[in-house]
Amino acid sequence: MPAGLRVAGSAALLAVAFEAVFHLDFRQPFIGYGLGGAFLLFLASRPRGRRIAIVSAVGVVIAASTVWGKFEGVPSLLVQAMGSLGVASLLSLGGILLWKGRDTEAAAYRALLPSAVLTFLILGAQYSLNMASLLHARTYDLYAYVFDGALGFQPSFLAGRVLKENPWMFPLVKLSYEGIVLAMAGIYAAFMGRREKPVWEIIEMLFAPAMIGYLFFSVFPVCGPHYAFPLDYPKAYLPYGVLHRLMLERIPVLSAFPRNGVPSLHMTWALLIWLNTRGLPRWMRITAAVLVLATVFDTLATGEHYLFDLVVSLPFALWMQACLARTVSFRKPERWRPAAVGCAMFVAWLVIARFGLHWMLASRVVIWSLVAGSSSLSLLWMTRLPAMMTEMLPAEPEEKAMSAVAAQ
Repeated sequence: MPAGLRVAGSAALLAVAFEAVFHLDFRQPFIGYGLGGAFLLFLASRPRGRRIAIVSAVGVVIAASTVWGKFEGVPSLLVQAMGSLGVASLLSLGGILLWKGRDTEAAAYRALLPSAVLTFLILGAQYSLNMASLLHARTYDLYAYVFDGALGFQPSFLAGRVLKENPWMFPLVKLSYEGIVLAMAGIYAAFMGRREKPVWEIIEMLFAPAMIGYLFFSVFPVCGPHYAFPLDYPKAYLPYGVLHRLMLERIPVLSAFPRNGVPSLHMTWALLIWLNTRGLPRWMRITAAVLVLATVFDTLATGEHYLFDLVVSLPFALWMQACLARTVSFRKPERWRPAAVGCAMFVAWLVIARFGLHWMLASRVVIWSLVAGSSSLSLLWMTRLPAMMTEMLPAEPEEKAMSAVAAQ
């Protein structure tokens, strides 16, 4: 590449970085952690210590400029720091490829391309939520509220009380809830060293469900009890005996609050990350399982979601995982059956919540049986689905023997 183009490309990279630093709000978790994912992929490319030191130094400078006058506590500082390191990583990776080329810096290329795609899509997701808020002034929060109440209690209100009574938990909840984006980058980084080309299956796993989920945000828009019932949450909720007297209708919610359900993409992502740690070290699989459990509590305790959102997310995740698995043809029943059943259960829950709540209020046995059956079937089938890609399959005996000989 001619030197002039390299200089022009470097100038363009710097211009984009300046625009990001001065016009993006790094305090927003999706923005800060979304950019921060690039730092994890930069580290996964196994750079030399000198490059890590340079990226860290540039990140500190950027962080100082973004945090100055905007310090809002340690959780916010972490978001801003990760965003700053992410911008520095993108600058470094882009500069390395411009001046040294893809052939000599294959690892940097494998890190830069998914980093750029992840950043673009995550930023797009952030602003798509804002658009959904403008399109849907009224939401189905009351329907989700009654569905949860039909269980005999309000899970999100009770979890919210636990969090309010134990403020020491809040930084941990904030970190695990908002850090789902880092977990996305983390699973990509875990598989990046196993392939010479970008692992597009992981990118699809994270963003295909998001694109489908955003479409359903317009079918069943929900904000969460923290936004829909700000005066009551998490102090008090209506008792079971009066729920059948409510007149169900869409209720107005301020457009400043995101319509991020139904389904809960946080829960969907946590489930997919856990499912696709197959083939990774045991500690990673355990960490992913803990993330799923933490996400259940986080989504409820923060008032961002109802239990209904999480129940619906299980068949939704089954549907998505079955569609994205690549090791088996979609024509085979191992894929199309769970995809069809997951989709059918997901749509059925939306129909029930919209038109069949009077049946759910008739007997707690009915709603608990449906929730337990749908959730159990979804989880059981998810764990038995074919692997999403060959890197997740167990090594064959011959391959293990060859690896042992090579190691000797």
